[in-house]
This record gives sequence, structure tokens and C-alpha cells, in this order.
Amino acid sequence: MEKVGIITISRETESLGDEIALQLSKQLNYECIDRDQLALLLREAHQEDLDENFDRQKFLIWAKNVKEILLKQIKKGPIIFLGRGGQTIFQNDPRAFHLLIVSSPEIRLKRIMEKYRQDEVTASHILAELDRKREKFLLEALGADWKNPLIYHLVLNTAYYSVNQSCQIIQEAIKNLGVHHRIPKEQQLLFPNLDFGGNRVEFVHPSEEEFARILDFYRIKWLYEPRTFPLEWDSEGNVVEAFSPDFYLPDFDLFIELTTQKQKLVRKKNRKVKRLKDLYPNIKIKVIYSRDYTHLLRKFGVEADI
Repeated sequence: MEKVGIITISRETESLGDEIALQLSKQLNYECIDRDQLALLLREAHQEDLDENFDRQKFLIWAKNVKEILLKQIKKGPIIFLGRGGQTIFQNDPRAFHLLIVSSPEIRLKRIMEKYRQDEVTASHILAELDRKREKFLLEALGADWKNPLIYHLVLNTAYYSVNQSCQIIQEAIKNLGVHHRIPKEQQLLFPNLDFGGNRVEFVHPSEEEFARILDFYRIKWLYEPRTFPLEWDSEGNVVEAFSPDFYLPDFDLFIELTTQKQKLVRKKNRKVKRLKDLYPNIKIKVIYSRDYTHLLRKFGVEADI
């Protein structure tokens, strides 16, 4: 089997991701680097690990240090990197294979009950808390939905496969991976409808495509409408209004909303943005209005089509 330099494994709580990582490392002779091993490598390199209250800027600094350390490890031999946002740290790296391990809530709950010898109610609280911590870390790290299957080479549901079967499937997937058909950065400038993950985007309005072209020119990573924020609910808890900002810039932890519409529609959008800020005070968002957008395009010699 042709080896890749690094296998990143993201996993839901009690989805057997840890067990698969250990088994796979033995079968492939890859060094498995989990949270504890990574902390040790960081200490040896005189670098600090993330604390519980990290922000986006701290994560970016930490991720840069982690990548440098792990690239040194890869020179010694291939590795499996378990958790810790590996799919983000090594995104678009042709040496990496990204794997997501999931399982059904019922089976994960059963595994928690057996592992901690607890009743269903207590186990459900344990699972919810573990899921919450993992979701918080990965949301802060990715700035988007970490369960999006498009950012992984393989998504594996262990509700249907044992650890051994899963390892066989993973090895077969890597074997048949072939050449990564990724467009080089210099060519991406010619294709503004590709986000930084190489995913093709269908823009709703030409102004969004022009804005993406500007971001590409400055090599600013972007995602198009990666997250939807519920704004209002009915009496039964159903979402009746939501808002999806146009762009997310991961390196700046910033959402961008373009507003090149008529004043009546601008007021409606401003209301949504204000509501978003009230409900989600930790979310950073900037609105670019028609005048600002037109000025920006003129700097690039582009006629505004609004």
C-alpha cells in the first residue's frame, strides 16, 4: 500500500476513533500522536499547549507551532494525528489523508454506559458534556462545521463496522486514493469560484464572485456561506428565520456580509445582522455596503455590476 505522510483522524465521542487510530498505527507502522503525545512534543520544543479559554488568534499560533513540530516528525516516519484539529492544520496538504469517524447516538451512549458503568441518564449527561467540549474546540479551530464530509477523504460510520473492519476499509481507501487533483494556488486566482478547500462554489450574485476574486488576489482564505445562524423561533421551537453571512475568513475569524441591494433590503439585512450580534455576541461580522464595495472594485479596475 502506498503510504501518505500523515493520517488525521477526527472523531465523535465514543465512535471508536481512538481504537482505530491505535490499531491502524500498529498495522501500518505509523507513529500515533494523540493529545498527550502532542503535549509532550510541544514541551520538548518549548512551546505552550492550548488552554481551555483559547481564542482564534491563539489557535492559529498554536496550529503553526504544531505543524512545524509534526513536519519534523514526518521526516522520521509517517504519523497518525488524532484529533486536535488536524484536518485544519494540514488542510490541502498533499501528504495528508483526512478521516472522520462517526457513529449513531444510540451506540455511542451504549458505549459510554459500558465504559463508565453508569445508568442511561448519567451516561447521557457524560456524552453531552464530552460532545460539548469537542464541538467547542473544533468550532473555534475550524470556524465552520467540522462534520462537513467535503473536508475529509473518508467518513466512516462505526455503527456498521468493527475496529478491524474499519482499518481494512481505511487502508483500501488510502491505497486507491491516487493523485491529489488539487489546483495550485497560482491557478486558483483564475478560478474565483473555488474556496480555500478547493471546493467549487455557485455564487448567488456576481458581486460575491468579484469579492471572492479580490480575496484570492490577496491570498486570503475564504468559505462561502459555511454557517447558518437561527434568529427567530416559533412557540414550538422551530426556526422561522435564519441568516447565512456571505463569507467567512478563517484566518481572521470574521464573517463578511455584502450588501449591494436597494435601501429597503439593506435595512432588512441590517436588522438581521443586529439580531445575530445580540444572539451570538462572540461572532465577529462586518457588513460591506454598496459604496464601499464599488470603491473596492474600482481599485482593481473592475466595473461594479450591482
